[in-house]
Amino acid sequence: MLTIERYLTLYERFASELGAGAAAEASIVQVAEALYCTERNAKLVLRKLSEEGFIEWKAGRGRGNRSQITFREDREKLLHDLSRQYAEDGEYNKAFHLLQTFGEGTAANEKFMEWMSDSFGFHKQLGKEADVLRLPITRVITTLDPAECVFSFDSHLIQQIFDKLVVLEENTGRILPGIAHDWECNEDATTWTFHLRKGVLFHDGTELTASDVVYTIERLRSGKFNSWIMRSLGKVEAVSNRIVRFQLDKPNWLFLKYACSNVMAILPSGLRGQNEEVFWKKPIGTGPFQIEEWTSGRLLLGANLHYFQGRPHLDQVEIILVPQHEALMERMVTWQQLICDPKQQAVTVENGWIKLESKNVCTSMLSWNMQRNGPQQSELFRSLVDQLLDRKLMIQELGGYRHFPANGFFPESEPSASLTTPSRLPFSPEELRKQISDNGFDQSPITLCAHTAHSDDAFWIQKQCMEYGIEVKVRIEGPETIHSVLDEVDLTFHSLVFPEDEVSLIESCEQDNSFLKRLMTPALSAWTIERFDEALACKNSQDRMAIYADIESRLHGEYQVLFLLHNRFYTDYHPTLKGVRINSLGWIDFKHIWRA
Repeated sequence: MLTIERYLTLYERFASELGAGAAAEASIVQVAEALYCTERNAKLVLRKLSEEGFIEWKAGRGRGNRSQITFREDREKLLHDLSRQYAEDGEYNKAFHLLQTFGEGTAANEKFMEWMSDSFGFHKQLGKEADVLRLPITRVITTLDPAECVFSFDSHLIQQIFDKLVVLEENTGRILPGIAHDWECNEDATTWTFHLRKGVLFHDGTELTASDVVYTIERLRSGKFNSWIMRSLGKVEAVSNRIVRFQLDKPNWLFLKYACSNVMAILPSGLRGQNEEVFWKKPIGTGPFQIEEWTSGRLLLGANLHYFQGRPHLDQVEIILVPQHEALMERMVTWQQLICDPKQQAVTVENGWIKLESKNVCTSMLSWNMQRNGPQQSELFRSLVDQLLDRKLMIQELGGYRHFPANGFFPESEPSASLTTPSRLPFSPEELRKQISDNGFDQSPITLCAHTAHSDDAFWIQKQCMEYGIEVKVRIEGPETIHSVLDEVDLTFHSLVFPEDEVSLIESCEQDNSFLKRLMTPALSAWTIERFDEALACKNSQDRMAIYADIESRLHGEYQVLFLLHNRFYTDYHPTLKGVRINSLGWIDFKHIWRA
């Protein structure tokens, strides 16, 4: 492989315009410079390339006679063949790096992406009776640690690898047994006791016991991103190998739903003697899938044959990271489209495809950085920005998964009713512009930050603001960097999913690294926590919802949060695929998929 990459390096330096078969002038000094090596090593490389038939090298003899190099192999074909070989070996990062480095001016990238697209979806592994689902993603997996997870895709993968004490049934809202087969609490919801199943095995074959649960909870409460969920925990103890007891300092009637959260997924005690860095390179849980291989460009999951809830139908799930630029340029299929036949016609209802829409929504919003000086410190300014953002127009112009306008965290009514409500703008466009100009808000530019997945939304907001005289600078950040720059921006576009409804709402305001908590004032943050404690002490759901509505009303009424849209999750799949469902995180549950 290294020999071919050196060939491509020299080809790009000396023959990119001449092409294969033409002789190019090149001195040993120039070859050494191109390869970033010594002249001695350059001669060794040229000799090896000549011996393997890649080039013909004619050394110049005497003064004025220049050396010549003839490239025999076509660059585009070599690029395509080598990138495919890298991909087939599971080294997708190398394949994309190779194409990005040497593919300019060729069709190699397009051909490779076409080949890649054909390889995605459901297929049988050659030589085996193994059912494999291969999916492309354009976002990096940031962590598989439940205690540190903040993104929904990471949480979805955690759900495939780990299990919780109990499970929230999405369609009914019922709490179902998970690792625990039974549970009870005392009269004021301060003591919760869970009885664990026998025979729940970690991926290394060891049996889960109460000590694993205690270790997980003690680790979770020790300064992790998601330590918020154990804020009122006084003590957790293993009463026996099969019984775990939680003693809380304050009543929490939602603790059973807390235990459904992926944040509380159970880890092996002591991480099986490994340090944190080593364990998280290939973590083990008790979930339906186990990690077979994890690199920066690929995650390979294999079925847990001894899963206590029943073996998955799929044998493997291969998740491949495709650079976003390549995915967009080649209009590659996304994870939402489960291609089960490379020769299948276009993804349309007419061609037999089924569109599945999730019952859950993702709510997009803007949060002002109230800990930073700027025009956002003015409630009038915040309200004017809220008024100039026409949600219906946003849906019309951007389309896609954007479903209907949002007035709060959760949908208040059916989409049809929301779309027929009167305009939210109390001012005409002319009056809005005058308010902005008269108050000098057109003199202070603001910086808007968004995740790469939300770039279209961010630039649409920029355009709308600038039409009214407000200068907006957009800053697009990836998942690895977005949280580190929040203190440097005035406004952040983000979205929330609510897999555990009430619990997810509390998480969005209490998690230390959440956008809402990071950007609101400390006083408002302290107030929300006090109100949440009041809610947790309420056994009646309606009483809790009234408190949530009060919190939402203050955030909305002070325009510290501008609610934008409720977005739907969907997927397209062919009817030969069965068991396709979208979970509350907006992703496809792998465990239930099978092919007829």
